[in-house]
Amino acid sequence: MLRRWNGSGPKFDVEWGGRTWVLKVDDPRPGLRPLGDPAGPLLALEGVAAKGRCAADALSGASLVGVERRFERVEASYAPPGWGNLTVRAAWWPSGDDGIDLEVQVSALSVDQLKALEIRLASILPEPSASSRPKRWVEPRDARSAALSYDGREPDVSRLTTLPPADESNPLVPRVIPGPWGNGWSYIEMVHPHDAARRITEAGTASSLGHTTRYGLFGHDLERGVILRARLRGLWTRSRTPQDEALDRFEHFLDEPPPLGS
Repeated sequence: MLRRWNGSGPKFDVEWGGRTWVLKVDDPRPGLRPLGDPAGPLLALEGVAAKGRCAADALSGASLVGVERRFERVEASYAPPGWGNLTVRAAWWPSGDDGIDLEVQVSALSVDQLKALEIRLASILPEPSASSRPKRWVEPRDARSAALSYDGREPDVSRLTTLPPADESNPLVPRVIPGPWGNGWSYIEMVHPHDAARRITEAGTASSLGHTTRYGLFGHDLERGVILRARLRGLWTRSRTPQDEALDRFEHFLDEPPPLGS
């Protein structure tokens, strides 16, 4: 049976991984949260960054300019002030029996203002405790992307470790995280390697400290007339070998054509 969103906005819900998940596109951090549970959000918007600056609240209810449910897609548009007439469109939709896709599209009317622009995303299972100091490490797309962590956009680099850039022998493989409910579910998340300039992981030495995966999409200079798109997929699985399943599903993800709604 085809899964569809319920609701007319700005709040929607959908069945996913044996639970009901809620998406509020006017949240401070719009993303998917399980109904009645503090976990998440997953596939969430978490601001905009460029050389020398970062605004974690740039994509929220305060900058929301439109929302629409188009068949299986929930599309929300944001226009954060002070970012060169930037427009960000986010579209979430059910993918197959066990996935949710998020597509992010950006455009701007400005010229020579948005240098190495990143759209920031986050998936959190669960939220790190306020007293924890989780380790942070960056997986960059290339050498230029590795340098973005140190151009003034990150507020704290004292605990940040940058790994070697990804390549064919060290690809940005899907992230696999055990679900926080202890019921055999695992969460798999993937992004096209060319779409993410950086993947930033925050994790502690114990599961109680939480696990956060952040992305800086694009990382390119954005000029008027240019449109950039990126896509992520989150999956819930009860496979006994989730790492193997993640790699298999990743191959299919890379081979898929862009959605017709792009």
